Amino acid sequence: MRFQADTVIGAILVVLVTTLFIMTIGLPSAPYGTMGPALFPRVLLIALFPLCAALFGKGLIHDLRSRPEPLRPFAEWFHDYQNVLAVYVLFFLFALALPWAGYMVSGFAFLLLAQLALGPKGWGKVPQFLAVTIGVLAALYFIFRVILLVLLPEGEIGLM
Repeated sequence: MRFQADTVIGAILVVLVTTLFIMTIGLPSAPYGTMGPALFPRVLLIALFPLCAALFGKGLIHDLRSRPEPLRPFAEWFHDYQNVLAVYVLFFLFALALPWAGYMVSGFAFLLLAQLALGPKGWGKVPQFLAVTIGVLAALYFIFRVILLVLLPEGEIGLM
């Protein structure tokens, strides 16, 4: 029997969420009844567990009821997943560029190139992509740097 991607990913996520929840037991508790460092991860993991279990269950039920399909050629598979692979490559390049270029430059490049790769083709949409990129980047900068006071990477070229 061949398993669908939902079944495999759901099983991996159930194991991952369970493992991470067990790891939160080792986090130190907070003094005097205040919220400790384990609270937020536990809340997220408790919320994620039923979703991961539902994904696994849905995929498993589908796998048990369906007939096995023949394997598709690699070119057909690649065509179906080229957008996903493009975003993975762009994110990898974003992570590599972050220490050198900083958050603003690498974030701008990542968001713009991701929209160009995934969005409608043609030069007519570029102004819209630029506006969305600048708006999202500004909103994320404001949330993380101004409100949450998170230090974002400035990079060696220092454009922040």
